[in-house]
Amino acid sequence: MSTKRRGANPYDRESKPTTGENRNLPWIIGGAAVAAVLLIAAAVFLWPSGGDDADAGTGAAAAANAEQETASLTISGEDLPLLEGSGLGAPGTDSAVGLAIPKLAGESFDGSEVTIDPSDGEPKLVVFLAHWCPNCQQEVPVVQEWIDDGSVPDGLDLYSVSTAVDSGRPNYPPSNWLSGEGWTPPVLLDNEAADAANAWGLPGYPYFVFVDSNGNVWRCAALASSAR
Repeated sequence: MSTKRRGANPYDRESKPTTGENRNLPWIIGGAAVAAVLLIAAAVFLWPSGGDDADAGTGAAAAANAEQETASLTISGEDLPLLEGSGLGAPGTDSAVGLAIPKLAGESFDGSEVTIDPSDGEPKLVVFLAHWCPNCQQEVPVVQEWIDDGSVPDGLDLYSVSTAVDSGRPNYPPSNWLSGEGWTPPVLLDNEAADAANAWGLPGYPYFVFVDSNGNVWRCAALASSAR
């Protein structure tokens, strides 16, 4: 069961870290795939190793056995404020930084349970994807290559949220897309109202949210050339 929440707007910017050492990284974007690479670099520098990976078996494997493209979910906690601005803005401008993420409890394509829990003590990268978004289509193979190369920092749990599903738009259904890409991170399905995306302050797609080990927002970024 979920609650209707505000709609997303086509704006984006990023936030600064609230834990670990504060570093001035080159947050420069020159193409769709660059944002993922820069965010990944930040994780390497700013997160300690250790911890467990996110639950397996809810990415491409679940997509290959899809029974649904959206699903009901439960959202617990306060909504994050909408990320505003344009491009990858200067660090320190996002009011979500330091706030606890809302807990998401739902299902993947095959009905398996997926939970993104701020209280589990693990740092996370959560990626919100829309099947029809060209930037998402470019980012997914870049991030998957990073995973396949073994470049994921130890202790950083990866999750993805499939949202803004629309059977009338390109690259539908998302299960076929992510299965074809061999996408391994767990996929939590948003509901038809995109309540999960709205609760996390999504401005556009793809949307990256780093979460520290205390369950608080550390940094956000979006490539908002595609928006609902």
